[in-house]
Amino acid sequence: MAIRKGAKVVRQEEMAYLSDDSSFYGDETVQKDMEERASSFKPTEWWEHAAPSLTKIASTNLASATVAKAPKLYNPYEGNPCGRQLNESVDEFLRRLPPASTPTSSRVPWIFVANPYRKAPKPNNEGELAEGPPDDDSQWAKFVVEGGNLLEELVVLKNKIEKEKAGSTKATITKALNVQRNIIVEKLLDTAVEMHCTSGKWMIFCPPEEVNDVWAVVARATVDNDLGIAAKVAPDNGEDQRPRLMCIYTKDFSDRADVTRVVQKLKELGLIETRGSKIYYKCDAYTFLGLGSKNEYQIQASLYNSGDFLGSKRPASKGKENGYFYKKKDHGDWKSMEYE
Repeated sequence: MAIRKGAKVVRQEEMAYLSDDSSFYGDETVQKDMEERASSFKPTEWWEHAAPSLTKIASTNLASATVAKAPKLYNPYEGNPCGRQLNESVDEFLRRLPPASTPTSSRVPWIFVANPYRKAPKPNNEGELAEGPPDDDSQWAKFVVEGGNLLEELVVLKNKIEKEKAGSTKATITKALNVQRNIIVEKLLDTAVEMHCTSGKWMIFCPPEEVNDVWAVVARATVDNDLGIAAKVAPDNGEDQRPRLMCIYTKDFSDRADVTRVVQKLKELGLIETRGSKIYYKCDAYTFLGLGSKNEYQIQASLYNSGDFLGSKRPASKGKENGYFYKKKDHGDWKSMEYE
């Protein structure tokens, strides 16, 4: 065989180190030990206890990695023509039900939009569709009965006081009535909390020519989880000059932190100062009991106004008669607000 010029010729004796007699395999003791280990080696058992390599760890992590799941969305108005559906964008919803021109009807008594990130059951037949989405544990029918009993108790107390203080000055009678009225109000609010009937709303009244624009801001902020649990607006009832009512709902009227957060967001959105006056907050418990602005029981229909939260004055520790009520976390009772 020809040999390339310059190549090194390896003689046969130089290949001896590859023979079976070479120390390449170790001495007899080493070879015996290796043979014993090979004969007793159990691959399955070794794989069960073997420490995974970095490559194995990386492969396992890659295989188990999952894309972040989209949050579950909820809609108590799903399937109801008067509410936004989950499969329609906010723009589509606003085009389908513009409050300025959508006529009031039995199918659309109000126009609703829900916060899709807040779990809420569908309203039942007790009439909750007229107000904010209820909780799973809400007992509205029972509350209306017990609340009605408390109002009747107030009527009895009023008649008793007027009879006992006949001949007294009007101021004396009014003072005695206010004391009893505030006691009944405290009982009403505590009963509402106990029965999970705590939804309430900030109320905005705006001219018909502005209602579409204002509603668009509220609807988008509600869907984006920037406001409360839901919102509604009155459709066109044919009275063009009448201001439209818009309600921005919160879950719990006794949760002042959340009530404050929502009204501050409304301010940031420019929906308070542009109205030219304060806006008011009313609990749905009062609405279900029919306690309007001029109710026969002379109960203040609104729990709060925006000035209570956005003004420079702070509530004083001493309450006043028949004022705005709030729950004091440290005492657990209802106190009325008085400003310093």
